[in-house]
Amino acid sequence: MEPQPAKRLLNECDTPTRKHYLILAMSWAGWLFDFYDLMLFSFLVIPIKKSLGLSDSSLSLLVGTTLAATALGGIVFGWLADRFGRKTVLSWTILVYSLGALLSGFAQDAAWLAVCRIITGLGVGGEWATGQT
Repeated sequence: MEPQPAKRLLNECDTPTRKHYLILAMSWAGWLFDFYDLMLFSFLVIPIKKSLGLSDSSLSLLVGTTLAATALGGIVFGWLADRFGRKTVLSWTILVYSLGALLSGFAQDAAWLAVCRIITGLGVGGEWATGQT
């Protein structure tokens, strides 16, 4: 049985391999979906405000809570990534983000939407922390 070649990091290679490009593409796609979710929500604040009968201050709190959860998600999932590995925790963050985004579509009131957006924010922040380091 032949020994397998040692795995090399990108900065240790003369030219990037196909695997390096695949990792870059997948990281970029993850970031794109996260950014798309945050931007889409920003474009939909007026229809959401009308649909749920929210005041301007309630809507501002909803958006701010999502961003605060993003920061918290980066801290929490960054710490978890140090303990359990980035690949494993990145999978968790994608699951959390996807669950929050899916549940946001079914929110019937402001409180439920806030919970869903907090879940989404935690996942987005965690993905940024683990996927970009």
